[in-house]
Amino acid sequence: MDILVSAIVGDFISRSASFMISKYFQQQPDLNKIQQRLQRVLLRIDIIAEEAEARDITNQGMLRQLKMLRQGMYRGRYVLDALRFQAALDEEVSHSSSALCKYSPAKRLCFSRAGSGSSNREALLFGTNSNMREELQRMVDTLEETVSGMKEFIFFLESYPRIHRQPYGTYLVLDNCMFGRQTERERVLNFLLCPSATSDLAVLPIIGPRRVGKSTLVEYICRDESVRDGFSMIMFFPEGSLKDEGVVDLKGNIMNSLVRHENFASQNRLLIIVEIAEGISEETLRSLKSSATFITPCGGCKIIITSRSDRVVNLGTTEALRLDYLSQEAYWHYFKSLAFGSRSPDEQPKLASMAMEIALEYKQCFASAHIIAGMLRDNFNAQFWSTILDCVRAFKQTHLLMFGQHPYLRMREDAPVYGWRLASSSKHFLVCNTCQLGSSEEVPKISVQDIILGHGGTLPRGQFEALGWRSRIPPYYNYMVSCKMQEPQLTVGRKKRAHQEEEHVI
Repeated sequence: MDILVSAIVGDFISRSASFMISKYFQQQPDLNKIQQRLQRVLLRIDIIAEEAEARDITNQGMLRQLKMLRQGMYRGRYVLDALRFQAALDEEVSHSSSALCKYSPAKRLCFSRAGSGSSNREALLFGTNSNMREELQRMVDTLEETVSGMKEFIFFLESYPRIHRQPYGTYLVLDNCMFGRQTERERVLNFLLCPSATSDLAVLPIIGPRRVGKSTLVEYICRDESVRDGFSMIMFFPEGSLKDEGVVDLKGNIMNSLVRHENFASQNRLLIIVEIAEGISEETLRSLKSSATFITPCGGCKIIITSRSDRVVNLGTTEALRLDYLSQEAYWHYFKSLAFGSRSPDEQPKLASMAMEIALEYKQCFASAHIIAGMLRDNFNAQFWSTILDCVRAFKQTHLLMFGQHPYLRMREDAPVYGWRLASSSKHFLVCNTCQLGSSEEVPKISVQDIILGHGGTLPRGQFEALGWRSRIPPYYNYMVSCKMQEPQLTVGRKKRAHQEEEHVI
């Protein structure tokens, strides 16, 4: 009964929120002019960003400036999409009082609290204590000022060579590139290819939380032709291989098992990749350096250390590179491109509004973006998308009730989560753990998408393995999940805590 009352109250608030936003815009015609300015400045940013992405930029300052420009573009597009989809929906359903937008992303933005990882999207424009017009005006002014300061950037852009690409659709490009990491990629390439200032081995720490893409970034860069041509050997120490203290010996069979790439035509330079969870002792690092120097006495060797711990910062000879999850605005751009493919979201405001809420709930999870956006793109109708949205909402609420924690925060910690299904036989399955396999390793025939959609016949009894997602960028990992068919047992005593947690993560 409490859940039913809560649902009724929540629906009433949602309808009221949508109505208030609609009336607010009708009473303040100046907002339409500001939106038009926002649309114009975003078009100018699109032109600059598209031209820059077609150039092989190596200057670190220009890359940082381009990253700031992209962040402004994502933020502006995010807000403009929310307002545009809301306005289109209000116009579409104006003949029916019962059709006030249930799926309004603007409602979500306006009346929810800013979560810790949300890039302050709510406070940016629709904060509860902010004036909507003033916040929108401030955003447009900031973007226009940013664009006006790009004259030198545009001038120097002409000096960089063009990158020849085929004219694929946006979603195909994003599906086959490392999205949102161009600045970081060029930073690592600059470290690897530029001569060291001293004769000592240069060390670059790369730090970031679990599943943020540290290993993928390094592997992606190590497959670059300029890196493979610049090093005679690339060695990889996987997590756990340097946990024991003592001498690190890079001779014989041990060294052969660690080699990822050899280039005998290159000068005698060594690149070592070390993957560690927490930290590495100075004694072990000293031993590793000594052994590497013995192999390549002429110098020029480089070491990259990836870790989740700040303790490796002091081991670097250069400033550590820190990776974080994408902002919600950038993630929306990515999710929208994958879900709509070559179609225009502006022509489907109802679907776009539902997609925006689904993206909000998935909290910057790349694997989920590919799985869910792929299903949406393959089933392009409102009823199916609405069913997916209902499942995603229930998915989050189930974990808040059971654990007091958002499911994707649990996934980042490798904690078990309950996946949702569209099949009528059972609505859930338990994902016990996730692991990554190399591209050449054998993977299960059944996929997570099969489990969700109810395809592939009868599922195995007990615990079984399924393919979660195939990455389409180097190193082309296959992500496998271990799962079993099991329904969650909800605990009534967690309702209050779940409500508080929901306010925090939305």
